[in-house]
Amino acid sequence: MSQVKGIPYGISDFNRMRNENFYFVDKTMYLPLIEEMPSYLFLIRPRRFGKSLFLSMMRTYYDIIQKDNFDKYFGDLWIGSRPTKQHNSFQVLFFDFSKAGCSLPGADLMSSFNEYCSIIINQFAHAYASYYDEDFKSTVESIESAKAKLSYIEVKAKEKGYPLYLIIDEYDNFTNTVLNEKGEEIYHALTHASGFYRDVFKKFKGMFDRIFMTGVSPVTLDDLTSGFNIGWNISTEPQFNMLLGFSEVEVREMFRYYKEAGQLNGDIEEMIAEMKPWYDNYCFAKQCLDKDPRMFNSDMVLYYLRNY
Repeated sequence: MSQVKGIPYGISDFNRMRNENFYFVDKTMYLPLIEEMPSYLFLIRPRRFGKSLFLSMMRTYYDIIQKDNFDKYFGDLWIGSRPTKQHNSFQVLFFDFSKAGCSLPGADLMSSFNEYCSIIINQFAHAYASYYDEDFKSTVESIESAKAKLSYIEVKAKEKGYPLYLIIDEYDNFTNTVLNEKGEEIYHALTHASGFYRDVFKKFKGMFDRIFMTGVSPVTLDDLTSGFNIGWNISTEPQFNMLLGFSEVEVREMFRYYKEAGQLNGDIEEMIAEMKPWYDNYCFAKQCLDKDPRMFNSDMVLYYLRNY
């Protein structure tokens, strides 16, 4: 087998995976289902289940800048022959709050969070500058507050009639770190009353046409209360049971591919049988689902691909 697909260990960049011929488990059939749901969605899953990669794929699929690259990235995937009306029709703002650091000694939490958000918003202004007036990029960059930057972008986007899509990876990473390292009192100050974290999420309401967020826990979202009370939690919706992680069918197909390529020596059925007792079962309440969707996480699968 020529040009065997690479094993994407630790890679969560969809474009890189497609450009550099890494093995990709197609989850694009879930995009139409997502569009049928309310506009502001929230999904929780354990770590190492492919949340970041799925969001990266969504970003490419919905970003208007990537419109001319649709066939390149999606042509041979499920969605390639069944594109939805919303594909490549949004300006996408993408946050990864795991990068909004707050663990430095003496660091000011508000400044750290504002600095990260400002960098990302400035990148947004640079990417979409051609869609706005000449001073759009420089004006966004000149505004110090991330919240004020968002307000300016909201006004200008609505003036032009541009739909906006907000995607947030690890929405609760920042607050979880605060809770673990700074304590419950500081965490409560961020997420309640006039806390800056709550205020940012409050700003998201009404600004974006669609929102999709992922995290590992619903705790922060619950604590934001009225700061962000429009999110629809799809974590236990049966149709999204296999949105993330690898099903047994997908694992068997992946192993078969590498075995035929001469890069996997073990017996496929024996490996799967050995893995089954270690299923990462992400069901939070089995009775809420039509079935018990046991899914393999990426670390488990990649261990066998790299060692057998």
